[in-house]
Amino acid sequence: MRFILSLISLYLLTFSQLGFGFSALETKISKADSLFESQQYIDAYTIYEDILTNDQAYSSRMLLRMAFIQEGQDNYSTALYYLNLQYRLTADRQTLNKMTKIAEENNLLGYQYSDKEFFVSLFNNMQTLFAAVLITLITVCLVLMFIRRKQSLSITTLTFFVAVFSIIGLWAFNGGIEREQAIVRNNGALLMNEPSAGGKKLAEIVQGERLKIESENDIWYKVILPNDAEGYIRKGRVFDVK
Repeated sequence: MRFILSLISLYLLTFSQLGFGFSALETKISKADSLFESQQYIDAYTIYEDILTNDQAYSSRMLLRMAFIQEGQDNYSTALYYLNLQYRLTADRQTLNKMTKIAEENNLLGYQYSDKEFFVSLFNNMQTLFAAVLITLITVCLVLMFIRRKQSLSITTLTFFVAVFSIIGLWAFNGGIEREQAIVRNNGALLMNEPSAGGKKLAEIVQGERLKIESENDIWYKVILPNDAEGYIRKGRVFDVK
């Protein structure tokens, strides 16, 4: 009995802490929104950035507002970072057009539209639905397998479909669809031929340019440039879009 009461107390404590966390987060978001609507953009941005960095939470509206504030300060690389996050979240065509416009105005490479990027964004936007469909298909197959097994019928085809659906789910939800990208924070970022400060300098990449991340090595990313050249860049010199 004492053990059960201890468990109940633990659950109540955990849920009360979660509730407090959500309440505190909602309060911060509400305050930032209020500051933004009263055109106190710098103060609003400070809170939004804290929510994104420390609470690791964000919404489509919050990202758009952060991009708007940074673009207004001519920090176009930071604005592009938030727009990229927003596009990954929503697959919104207007956001894509906005990124393209900023890239064209600043002669930046790496922002050409691709069907793969749209598919990644669409998957992120519909992840819950995609998971529900897969789970439903697997459940239906398992039920049919049970019925056919009782009737002494073959379940080979159903077993194959269960395996295929499971592999697709494991692949998709463990990074198989995601494609990490990096946006150069500021001018002076160097592309090296190896993950070392003592390596050979291959190029100097301009602020705001978008690169594909292939892998990481300690404090370095191996990246592919828009012209398909490869090299290494320090992690601190880029925003990584996950």
